[in-house]
Amino acid sequence: MKKVMSIIMAAIITLGLSVSAFAESSITQDSEEKSGNTNVDYSLGVSYTVTIPASVTFTDTQKEVERGLLASNVILNEGSALSISVSSLNGFVMRNGEGYIDYYLMVNNNAIPEENNFDILIVYAGESSGWAVLTFTTDLNKENALYAGKYTDTLTFTVSVE
Repeated sequence: MKKVMSIIMAAIITLGLSVSAFAESSITQDSEEKSGNTNVDYSLGVSYTVTIPASVTFTDTQKEVERGLLASNVILNEGSALSISVSSLNGFVMRNGEGYIDYYLMVNNNAIPEENNFDILIVYAGESSGWAVLTFTTDLNKENALYAGKYTDTLTFTVSVE
């Protein structure tokens, strides 16, 4: 019997504490102020999804390739922006040993300078998405392509929120 009473008392104490933990103020018939406030909150963190092209392949007949760059589900703090920049490992040149073939990158039909960390897409707080059309072109000038084989470059897309 003592064990049952202990459990019941523990439950009453626990319920009493949890109920009073939520009460900010009490209004009674004797209270001068007959109203009270309750704060209602929800915290939403920064989030986004950036989809970058998996690959670009030129051929003797396909010297221009378009790919999309997409920022979606963007939720940012007020006053900030999602920035996506691009860098080229070889300075926008496909290499095979000492041999090379130039290529160019245009963003939304605008040529970008051949520099690293160039911003190619910015999505501002309050905008839920952004996109850019990336156009890769080459003239496949093979006079500097000294060797048979695959010529490659690596682009790095860097995402930051500022």
